[in-house]
Amino acid sequence: MTTGDASGHASVGFAESVRRIGKSLLDLLHTRSELFSIELQEEKVRVLRLVLWVAAAIAVGVSGLLIAMGALALWVWEFAGYWGLVGLAIGALGAAAGILWGVHRNVTNGPAPFAGTVAEFRKDAACLRQPE
Repeated sequence: MTTGDASGHASVGFAESVRRIGKSLLDLLHTRSELFSIELQEEKVRVLRLVLWVAAAIAVGVSGLLIAMGALALWVWEFAGYWGLVGLAIGALGAAAGILWGVHRNVTNGPAPFAGTVAEFRKDAACLRQPE
């Protein structure tokens, strides 16, 4: 009779172990999904900020072109002719190029999207591969 009790106890222990492993996996999935959600929100803010900087660069570029056209009708045309107009246009376009270069640098040197989530998944995989 003790043999039956031992096997019944073993199956209850196995079922409890499976239940705990399942709960741990669900908790791990929940934690990772929360991290993913937070990083997704951060990425949305980052993309919006970059879009605003690109819009600023375009606005500066357009205003540079407008200044160059206005200068054509005013002072530059009388005193410097075409070369003065070209200088104003180069200055405005140079400012726009500088802003776009800054945006490009921010995009290329910024953090990789979802780097925290990927790092946590790598840690999890490494822990699961290690024998105890």
